Amino acid sequence: MSAQPTDGPPAEPATSTPATTAGQDYTRRARRMSGVWAVIVVVVAILAGVGGYVYGHSTSSSSSGTTTVTYYDDLSSSEETFMTNVLIPQFEAQYPNIHINYVNIDAGDMVTKIAALVSANDVGTTLIAEDNLDIGELLYATGGGNDLMNITSLAPLMEPAQLIPSMQGVVNYETKTYGGIYFIPFRANVQLVWLNKTALANAGISTAQGPQTYAQLYTDAQTLGANSVMIQGGAPPDTATQLFQWDVQFGGNPMVFNDPGDLAAMSYAYNLSSYLNPGYTSATYATYTGLASGAYSMLVDQWPYIYPLLTGVSSGVSTPISASNLLVYPGPNGTGAQASDVVVGGDVLAVPKGATNLWAIQLFAQYLLSAKAQQVLMVDTGNPAVNAAAYDNLPSNQSTVDLAIEAALQNPVFRPPVPWITEWEDLFYNDIFTPVVIQGHIGDLTSDASSANSQMVTYLTTNFGATTASEYSAGDFGPLYV
Repeated sequence: MSAQPTDGPPAEPATSTPATTAGQDYTRRARRMSGVWAVIVVVVAILAGVGGYVYGHSTSSSSSGTTTVTYYDDLSSSEETFMTNVLIPQFEAQYPNIHINYVNIDAGDMVTKIAALVSANDVGTTLIAEDNLDIGELLYATGGGNDLMNITSLAPLMEPAQLIPSMQGVVNYETKTYGGIYFIPFRANVQLVWLNKTALANAGISTAQGPQTYAQLYTDAQTLGANSVMIQGGAPPDTATQLFQWDVQFGGNPMVFNDPGDLAAMSYAYNLSSYLNPGYTSATYATYTGLASGAYSMLVDQWPYIYPLLTGVSSGVSTPISASNLLVYPGPNGTGAQASDVVVGGDVLAVPKGATNLWAIQLFAQYLLSAKAQQVLMVDTGNPAVNAAAYDNLPSNQSTVDLAIEAALQNPVFRPPVPWITEWEDLFYNDIFTPVVIQGHIGDLTSDASSANSQMVTYLTTNFGATTASEYSAGDFGPLYV
């Protein structure tokens, strides 16, 4: 979870997500079966050999007595209210013999909690919705095991009839790579660019479409003047997620910090800093209200959850901005081969190993992935749906942002679900972004990036062994594409 916001209520984390091994961010597909994926294949093969449980067939809801499903999720306060006051009561009304015990827990803490329950053989009837990046830590459980159940046979009963293409690609890749299904996409997430049409028009900038290249975005920022642009520059995971996308779009491999595309993206961020709102140094995934108040005119790369908060559909700003005054689109293109790719994050559903009463877990997961539940999540909380049917017959006031979401999801890139992602985020933020962009030491960019690369090699050698460090140095860990 990102740091607490500075100009708005808590909101959905950037994955945040999100996908770890698949799904919010979601599983990332490598162009080659090397590095982390090769390791996972070995892990899954071992698990299969030692009898990883595969769900059988029981889907009846006529179990005797009342069953309680403990459901762990990482939600903002507004999202939690919606889950506990709307979605869960609707499910319990439909299945009165199933009670949902909702537990709101930070994505990182969830990993520790589930690992402890599995180790103690005390999982019970448990379903989790985990950030797609953090789910990798449960796949890389201590000792080379896996804290997640193989749900290959259960998945068809839980999944919607049609996942959106990028999420179906995640499932296909997961099946091929892991030898089975260990998680299912639940909430997609993708960053969009948000512009105030009135401010642009007053500056003589066309509002027919947003800037189509980063060069044009820079020119528009110059026209709007100082303080006109906001980015997420205030926390390692938020900033690293946003700049991961920029690195990819400029032709880089963000994981290694120092290839030419990475340096080009960071040079661009430095140049743009002349027009950034000063609040960017503390801005996170939950910074958005300044777009409505006029503090800035361009909100570059922010998650869709802000749409209902900005426009007054949900409580978020004191004076909402009208939907007609918002220009929302996937964002500008970079200069690299993946110029239009955007980071897809989100959350995945998974069942901890050793869970009981799988029939109840299956029914609740099936409900969460239904077109009805997915659509109300999208409309009321701004979470892009993974169920394709949820996009049918949407309210007219959702069309603006949903068209942008659907366009963005056509060119997905996923972050690798490596168990050392936090170290990478910290190095990116503290050793490159802060000195170069915030402090303005552009002359140190190349040396700072090379130093971060060397520090990562040393960290991996110490904590994950020489082979992993060597694979990292060879560029085997990088952006994953469906």
